[in-house]
Amino acid sequence: MKKKIVGIMLTVVLVATFAFALVACTDNNNTDKRDYTIVYVGDSIAEALIGPSPLGERDNYGYYALVGRVNGFKYYNHSVSGHLTSGGMIGADKDGLLEMLKRDDENAVQMKTHLQEADMIHVSILGNNLLQYNLGLLMYEVADPQFETKYAQGTTLINALEDGSRDEPMVRKSLEDGSEVKFGFPNTRQNISDIVARLRELNPTAKIVFQNVYNPFFEGSKHLTANARAAIAKITDDGRFGAKGTPINTIEQLRKLADYLLTHLNNILDEYLETHKGAFTILSAQAEFDRVTNLDVKDGKVDLSSNGLGASLIYPDWTHPSNFGHAVLAGLTQNMLDEMGISSPDAVANYKAIKKEQINRMYSKVDGFDTAAALNAIDSATTFFDVTMAYFTAIKDKTPLY
Repeated sequence: MKKKIVGIMLTVVLVATFAFALVACTDNNNTDKRDYTIVYVGDSIAEALIGPSPLGERDNYGYYALVGRVNGFKYYNHSVSGHLTSGGMIGADKDGLLEMLKRDDENAVQMKTHLQEADMIHVSILGNNLLQYNLGLLMYEVADPQFETKYAQGTTLINALEDGSRDEPMVRKSLEDGSEVKFGFPNTRQNISDIVARLRELNPTAKIVFQNVYNPFFEGSKHLTANARAAIAKITDDGRFGAKGTPINTIEQLRKLADYLLTHLNNILDEYLETHKGAFTILSAQAEFDRVTNLDVKDGKVDLSSNGLGASLIYPDWTHPSNFGHAVLAGLTQNMLDEMGISSPDAVANYKAIKKEQINRMYSKVDGFDTAAALNAIDSATTFFDVTMAYFTAIKDKTPLY
């Protein structure tokens, strides 16, 4: 079964890698049609080919589609799985987001047209600049009590992550077998500046939104090998991740370590805005996933186990958002639209209709499922997030009938 699942996932990734994902959808049951267009560009988080499950329910679970449908917006998705801010891994002949935005061939015409017509451009990027490299070595280096001193000197892998090392890759010894591992990062900081500039060339007036990177690290995460965990556990915590003087080996410490690394990455967006005020809006998936994770407290402690609320935000590959994670991202986006005065007044009602349709179609005939209670919980919800919680609480541990 595991081999079959992996095969399906690889097929999806390969298809997504060699073809731009273009989705233009409208909801025929949505009476609040509005002439507002959102265009999504970036990586697999926004593309939503991996995460929403099953794929046939992509428009009911993928956050890009939910936001468009509940508000009656036009929406186009040009995100591509595997995209870095620019280029591919060392030796990989592949474009990144920046190259795609600069393309002027026939295949790029439709994307360019959509971007030029967009009222909002939503960008999900940065994650692959980190996750497509050796995360164990990156976390190991950040865990070093001398990290901040070395970072100030510009000699760490994080400096390379931020400022690029494609021309002169940094080399580290593998934690697995001592072999050489090369880190040829794109120039993330410069890429963000160039991506914004290119989007402004194409569309001087659209609202630009950058979604930052959330922390996918929970107990059971496959991001660290046993050898990497053992190496990190030999480092004494300097107080950044937990109790000072203790080995870095608890899930709480490892999650904070991952968060520390991600914050360095996400700060590239914050730093850009310090000198280019108002250039774009940051949608903090990092903060929102942390908020939801912290709602699940057991015995006075946040549940970071693989069965906790936080872990349920993440798809079984421990990287992409699950159906629940996509719903939370949709709600986060909806809150932003509300604050901007852009959202439909019927958005929550429309969201309820989508979730109730799914309940009736996929769960009403499941043995032991209380359809009436599920529908009532959704009807009683007053906010987008409340609808999300009502729906996913009702279907927890239930297998749908498609």
